[in-house]
Order: sequence, then structure tokens, then C-alpha cells
Amino acid sequence: MKKVAIITGSSGGIGAALVKTFLNDDFHVLGIDKNQSDYLGGKYTEIEVDLKYMDNAEYRASSLKKIKDCIPIDTTKLVIINNAAIQITEEFIDIKYENLIDTFKINTFAPIILTQSFLKELKKYNGHVINISSIHSKLTKSEFTSYAASKSALDSVTKSMSIELSPEGILVNGISPAAIHTKMLESGFKNNHEKIKELELLHPSRSIGSPQELSNFIKSIVDLNSKFLSGSVINFNGGISNRLLDSESN
Repeated sequence: MKKVAIITGSSGGIGAALVKTFLNDDFHVLGIDKNQSDYLGGKYTEIEVDLKYMDNAEYRASSLKKIKDCIPIDTTKLVIINNAAIQITEEFIDIKYENLIDTFKINTFAPIILTQSFLKELKKYNGHVINISSIHSKLTKSEFTSYAASKSALDSVTKSMSIELSPEGILVNGISPAAIHTKMLESGFKNNHEKIKELELLHPSRSIGSPQELSNFIKSIVDLNSKFLSGSVINFNGGISNRLLDSESN
């Protein structure tokens, strides 16, 4: 009997931590990404899929078949973690239509398509869907319009999913992280470590999250397996969502 976790964006910082965490608990992990990761063999199966092209019917059908063909027949638990995301920053006046569409394709539409396509398996295998949102769904800043809008939409999708899928025995929750120390974060700050340190100090926790801390938290929610915990979007943000920043903040 096997526990299976489907993790999108598996080659990124958070995705890689999720893969390790679930592998360490004897899950068979199916990593979905357009890029190759560092994992080979064992209970890890890497499936090359570019979620940006899932709107193409032929590509979608072949990609979903590749994933389904990798689910063992003796599966007893299925977890889908919709983690893949892109973050394109542009001033509002400069937002390009194609960038807006691509952001929604990956950050919002792909979780809907993937979850919808695996409803039969989720019902059969005591399924749990976790959507990785962002603090930007509620609190954002300049140049993040596309990303923030896509994550706000994902929060709404999470709530709607839970209403329709929880009666079928499928748990659906979202996690809303603030700053997590990944290469994407460093790139956003142009690898300026002083700026990253300033960001740490803005959080009441005086820290930013690590991918491993986040993946451990997500795993703990899966382990809890509470029927009553469904439809929640849970903050993981060092308390920064509670802070009013002004000239006297410290």
C-alpha cells in the first residue's frame, strides 16, 4: 500500500523541500515541473509538464495521462500540492497581457485543472488538496498586480473547492506564506543581503521562513487529517500581516 504526493513546481526552492519532506515519510512523490530537479530514482518520479500549456486540450490530455500512469495501483492516500507559481513584476502601466495570462494559467488555472482531473482518485484515496497561496493575496506592493490578483483568485478557488469537495471526503486547504528564503526571493532583491536582512527585521518574528519550515508545516496539516480542517487559508508569515507599518514602527 502506498501514499502518493503530487507536487507541482517540484524543482523550485519550496517544491524541493516538499519533495524531501514527503519522501522522508515514505510517500511516493510525483514531481511536476518544466525543469529537471536533482532527485533521481527511489520513490521519486519526475514528470516534465509545463503548466503554462495546459490550456491546450491535446497537451493537457497527454500530460495528465503521464501523471496518472505513475500512480501505483495499490495507492491508499493521495495528496496534491499545487505549489507551482510564477512571479512577474511590472509597473501597472506596463503590464503585458501575455504576462498576465501566463501568471493566471500557472498560479490559478493549473490548480483547478489538476484537481478537477484527479477527482476520481482523490475520492478513492482519501484525498487532500493543498494550494500554496501568498501573503500578496491580501497585502501587496507596487509592481505585483498580476501575482497578487492570481493568488487572491486562488484563495477563492480554495474556498469554493472545499464547499463542493469536502462532502466527498476530500480535504482542501490553502497556505499563505510571507517571505520564504528561496532563490526567487534572492533574485527579487537582486541578491542584496542587506535588503534581505531588513526584510527579516520587518517581521515581528525577526525572521523570514525557510522552505523546510514551510514544508514541515504543510506535512503536519496532511498528518492531522482532520475532516473539520477544510476550506481554510492559513497564514505562515512571522506575524507581519498583523503589523501596521508607519514612521514609528520598529
